[in-house]
Amino acid sequence: MAVLSDEVKKVFEEVPTLVFCTATLEGQPNGAPVGMKKIIDDETVYVSDQFFKKTLANVKANSKVSLVFWGDSGAYQIHGTARYVDEGEQFAEQKKWVDAAFAAMGAPIVAKGGCFVHVDAVYTSQPGPTAGDRIA
Repeated sequence: MAVLSDEVKKVFEEVPTLVFCTATLEGQPNGAPVGMKKIIDDETVYVSDQFFKKTLANVKANSKVSLVFWGDSGAYQIHGTARYVDEGEQFAEQKKWVDAAFAAMGAPIVAKGGCFVHVDAVYTSQPGPTAGDRIA
């Protein structure tokens, strides 16, 4: 079981955007920038879907994903298993948060779904001799 350390959570919350990486069953990679993201608990993060196309098709075919993010105080990669939601109580709770955030920005954008990503492993992406090491 991998959990997010306080240090990883701090960087995740500080950065405005992360790269949500997916792949087809054949291995064709895709990376999508995501700004609407949040930590659900020590083992789960949520990324909201407003514009997923290739990303959504990939997640439905292959639930193994990666989230890459970096800032002034760290750089990390989370490997995880995604579960896409676009209905139900869990989605409604996240949609309310996302839609309110976009409304506050004056943007006419709404959530159409999202992924709960279970954390399978965490790696450091900091430059130096430990780059790429698994830390959780």
